[in-house]
Amino acid sequence: MLDEKKIAHLYRNSYLSYIASAAGALLVFWLLQDIAPKNTLIVWLGIFMLLTVIRMLFSYSFLKMKHVTNVDVWLIAFVSMSFISGTLWGLTGFILIPKTGIVLTESVMYHGMLLLFIAVLIAGSVITYSISRLVYLSFSFPAIVPQCLMLIAKGDVYHSFLGGFMLAYACVVFIIAIYMNKLLAEAVKSQAENEMLRELVEVAGIDKKKVPPE
Repeated sequence: MLDEKKIAHLYRNSYLSYIASAAGALLVFWLLQDIAPKNTLIVWLGIFMLLTVIRMLFSYSFLKMKHVTNVDVWLIAFVSMSFISGTLWGLTGFILIPKTGIVLTESVMYHGMLLLFIAVLIAGSVITYSISRLVYLSFSFPAIVPQCLMLIAKGDVYHSFLGGFMLAYACVVFIIAIYMNKLLAEAVKSQAENEMLRELVEVAGIDKKKVPPE
């Protein structure tokens, strides 16, 4: 499990991710309003916006706390909401783009633009979510992998190529997230050690200005 410093990194730096996801959802609503089932599209957007508000309130509540005792509970809450967000994105290709009634080129275009939005989101979330591999996977995996497999399963060369290409992209981004995980973990560890050292100096009553030069 993550410690308090890493959890704080997640909650402190995720506001931009929330806003980016909400903006992306509005763009998808605009993009698919002519082909998606109206009621389904409205419900999808409404749930997404409600989730965004809830996540912001959770982050605000966490950051208002001076000391966090139930770190695991806050982590589970963050992972759960990240998974729900990723699942909402993952459902778009299944429930919002019709399987019939549109020509092949339009289907490939809509799926491609949708996956482009998701690709930008999972790339951007590397900075905020990769402090925890579990958190990053809880968002990125349900957001893009099921849709890629669905496109590959369609069988035609255009959908299959799009699905395979985006699946390869997701794998590359995950490798980058692993690397970022190591960097961020080291940065958080160094920050914690520096704070501990500063507290020890303050307790010892050492004043740098009074230390004689060598």
